[in-house]
Amino acid sequence: MSAFFATFAWTATARPPFAVMAATIALVVTDLKKIIAYSTMSQIGYMVMGVGIGAYSEGLFHLMTHAFFKALLFMAAGSVIGAMANRQNIDLMGGFRKAMPFTSAMLIIGALALAAFPLTSGWFSKDEILDFAAYRGGFYVIFTIGGYIGALLTAFYAFRIGFRVVFGPPSEVARNLEQGIHQHIEPQNPATGEPEDTDVGFPGEKHTVAEDAWPMKIAMSVLAFGALFGGLVQIPGVDDVVHRFLHGSFLDSSLYEQGPSTTSAYNGLVIGGLISVLGIAIAYYAYIRNRGWTAALQKRFPWAHDFLEKKWYFDEAIDILVVRPALAVGRWSNAIFERYVVQGIVVGVTDLVRGVGVGVRGAQSGYLRSYALLLVTGFAGLGLYFLLQSS
Repeated sequence: MSAFFATFAWTATARPPFAVMAATIALVVTDLKKIIAYSTMSQIGYMVMGVGIGAYSEGLFHLMTHAFFKALLFMAAGSVIGAMANRQNIDLMGGFRKAMPFTSAMLIIGALALAAFPLTSGWFSKDEILDFAAYRGGFYVIFTIGGYIGALLTAFYAFRIGFRVVFGPPSEVARNLEQGIHQHIEPQNPATGEPEDTDVGFPGEKHTVAEDAWPMKIAMSVLAFGALFGGLVQIPGVDDVVHRFLHGSFLDSSLYEQGPSTTSAYNGLVIGGLISVLGIAIAYYAYIRNRGWTAALQKRFPWAHDFLEKKWYFDEAIDILVVRPALAVGRWSNAIFERYVVQGIVVGVTDLVRGVGVGVRGAQSGYLRSYALLLVTGFAGLGLYFLLQSS
């Protein structure tokens, strides 16, 4: 199994930039679910980086903790989006802490774990990966530096969600919900605004809030417990449940039993915790203390905002480098290959075989005298051939 994970080493060098890239996009996206989705891309970058540098149990440990806090964030976001009548733009949200106290608490817990706030599960798992990279030294220190930059951005955009959705002045929907009035608009596609057919299900005619249903509350509570305390299964110098569980799968790995000292691991946790607090503090300044700060930055550096909002122009690059060449090959194949090869050679051979089949079928008359004549003719031909050869 270690040999399988070792194949990720070829791609590990791309993972810190990938994690940072996805995090930068999450800084400007206004669709709540897309912000969380880009954070998933960023966290996957940490996981693959971990197994790529030999931190196998650490990478899988982060996969485990990430499952708790990311599922919690998506469920809490779904509760908010339901209250918003399926609108997902965070520019329309705000001040839900009183209108939806349970959902708000769950969203903050998920954001804390995503931001790797001290003592949450994300703090233990993410910093183990970065500390292992620092332990390997040399070129691998780049992974640690890139990972910490991504961690700072992660803490910021995690509380870009938390502060904008939960705190601040209540939005119109939040004020109405405080009075028991649920928002309702005609069902529409949240991405395009086009009307939705409620006969096929989502989003449906009724807009509900997830925290109104006990099963949803229970599910989010379980995930919140995992997001807060899931990291306790692998505390440096105390326990290593994940590491021992995977031990048999990596018996042939020279890296599996290696790792930083307990002191080094705790130093890494302190650094990671400080970076998390710093990112949250910057988000607090941007979205609570000085709400016009990000708008001023966007106005001053519109090119940077557009660059990130366009996802580093990856869609355009893929269109130029992949989509258009593929379409060009398709058009050429249709105009040349299909016409001359498929229609010409293949269809021509098919017609030839069909013609031979018709001739052979015609020879099968069913009369014994015809078959005898063919047999005699064949033997006569063979005899003539051998006579000519012998002469």
